Amino acid sequence: MKQLREQIKKEIIKLMEEKYPLPPELTKALEDDLKLKPLIRYVADTKAAATVPPSYEIFLTNGTSFLLIYEDFSLAVKIEAKKYHLGVMEELSLAKQHLNRLLSSPQIPSNIDTDEDTESEDADDTSFEDEAVDEPAEEPEA
Repeated sequence: MKQLREQIKKEIIKLMEEKYPLPPELTKALEDDLKLKPLIRYVADTKAAATVPPSYEIFLTNGTSFLLIYEDFSLAVKIEAKKYHLGVMEELSLAKQHLNRLLSSPQIPSNIDTDEDTESEDADDTSFEDEAVDEPAEEPEA
């Protein structure tokens, strides 16, 4: 019975995390407007973001991401803190340049060696010990 419950829980999680395809208008915007063709070369994953107006978060292969937002008159791209409308040619050009910088910027690797982790933990411990030593001792009451 316990195995059956675990199997049902796994299936529920699997169904909840099921991937849905990216809407065709967003695929067209990525490929044609932003020139990210073929998508598999640049885009690692996509996720519907819980925002108003509706948007999708586009995760790039180098670990960075940006938002593709449904606006009233066109789609918009939000890269870092800047927003560009794809329907305006000047902003589209700026979006491509910003996206190029995002793609070509060096990223910090996520797989850090364990030696470096232990060194940082040791450094944190010593600074904590130093703080305890610097505190003045309580004076006895007279």
